[in-house]
Amino acid sequence: MVGDLLVQAELVTLPQLADAMPVALKTGVPVGRVLIASSFLTEEHFRQALSLQSLVRDQLITEDVATAALKLIAKDGLSLNAAMQKLGIDSEYFNAANRLGELLLSAAAIDQSALETGLSVSYTTGLQLARVLALRGLVKERVAFVALIAQALLRDHKLSRVQAIDCIKQTMSASQNGGKPGDSGLISSALTARRVRPIRLGELLLLSGMVSQKALLSALDKGVSEEVPLGRMLIRLNLLTDVELNQALILQEMVTNGTIAPQDASQVLTKVKEADISLSKALLQNDQQKNDSSDLSFEDFLSACGFPSGANPSGAKLAYDYLKSKRLNEEQCTLILQMAENSKKKEDLEKVLKSYNW
Repeated sequence: MVGDLLVQAELVTLPQLADAMPVALKTGVPVGRVLIASSFLTEEHFRQALSLQSLVRDQLITEDVATAALKLIAKDGLSLNAAMQKLGIDSEYFNAANRLGELLLSAAAIDQSALETGLSVSYTTGLQLARVLALRGLVKERVAFVALIAQALLRDHKLSRVQAIDCIKQTMSASQNGGKPGDSGLISSALTARRVRPIRLGELLLLSGMVSQKALLSALDKGVSEEVPLGRMLIRLNLLTDVELNQALILQEMVTNGTIAPQDASQVLTKVKEADISLSKALLQNDQQKNDSSDLSFEDFLSACGFPSGANPSGAKLAYDYLKSKRLNEEQCTLILQMAENSKKKEDLEKVLKSYNW
């Protein structure tokens, strides 16, 4: 309960919480809102407490860490992200979000205020930072897509930081006249195909198509205002069943433990819903399909690289051959095709490869 966290972090006293509880029960107003109305708590501190509660629920931090972070936020005026850094929280989830944010900042794609807002919303909702920034219109979806790819290549030492930032800047320049056909869904494509671990519930439900983006955002808004976990709110709104929620939570745990890849988890959840089969059967079918064919079709390759159905970007066939021969990985293919597409001169693919020493 968020009230317990607020008391432990000394943002409200136990008597204040005790006074608010009967009012909340009688009126149906969430206890946090009662505390704010009674001037016991600020809106900003309440929002940060909800973010931390969400992170605890997804087992990304402990209750002790959440309490310590909330104390720093209240006493030192730190942002949630700054509090996590000061506490020395070393987690791939936080590190990945921070690295992406730093790249976008360095490329002047966003400012510090936009980053702090995006990180806070990401922590609260469970949606990836790139998706939050694109949904809020803070960056174009294709810019966020390329930033995710550049981040992955930078992490794998296949791209320098300067090169990664330059890729983002080139995409920003090419996107100034508006999005291209097929831009919608790019973030899902990037997150499904790449190594995103851990994956949070909201993101998994979106990637698998279990709920629509509009429905998820509505449930998230209601969940935050009423202090109800996302899964429970989706059930209350008849957007998800208890069984479907449990299946999603099991797969989320499997991704976190490294038992299954994120893209496989989303595909299994899609099978469960579309074919109306059990989770165990969907997992078995997924394993069989992976054994039967490990080759990516050209159409799926183009989709993973951020191009709409029917597109045939210059150099795509060559990049596809390089992927199959393992000269390049999927992220490298995506980046060179995107950069070649962004170039006003429509540079030759080999020239683009040479510029990255690939």
